[in-house]
Amino acid sequence: MNKGDNKRERIDPKVKDVLKLLAVGTVMATVLLFPGIAGVSYFLKKEEQEKWKNDKKEWEKYNLGRLRQLLKRLQQQKVIEIKNGIVNITEKGSKRLLKYDLDEIKLKEKRDGKWRLIIYDISNLRKPQREMFRQTLKKLKLLKLQESVYITPFICDEEIEYLRNMFGIDKEVMILKIFKIENEEAYKKYFGL
Repeated sequence: MNKGDNKRERIDPKVKDVLKLLAVGTVMATVLLFPGIAGVSYFLKKEEQEKWKNDKKEWEKYNLGRLRQLLKRLQQQKVIEIKNGIVNITEKGSKRLLKYDLDEIKLKEKRDGKWRLIIYDISNLRKPQREMFRQTLKKLKLLKLQESVYITPFICDEEIEYLRNMFGIDKEVMILKIFKIENEEAYKKYFGL
């Protein structure tokens, strides 16, 4: 493989992917921004050196020039901050990262024989959170039974807990686990069971 082929394999970084990598570990981003400290791996313990190599492979798939531009832009937007040569995700960056997680959230079609009723009562003062919560329930393919009442036959406790925490609505949302529900066959058919 010649040098030209190697350049073609490099991809332009996306904010979402870079933030996810930064969330896992920021040392490699620091090395990319400040290449003079690249020898830092020499001082790492053996098990840390293996992680370092894996992280390096992840970062090296990106076009380095574009990656540096993106990191500097994220710093200007206050999504990341660089202090004493260390790259950290800010609160603004964490919120953006959570939104990306929200975009990718899915239910595993895992069952335990119970139905989950998700009931919520979120005040008008939190209308944006309520609307995002409702949209996410629809995205997760829960069936709307009534206003603010959704149902699913799939285990979703962790996902609902994540949404409660994300939107700050833990007291306004309840999960009821039930064994029987009226018109169960119709709901089973809806969920393809």
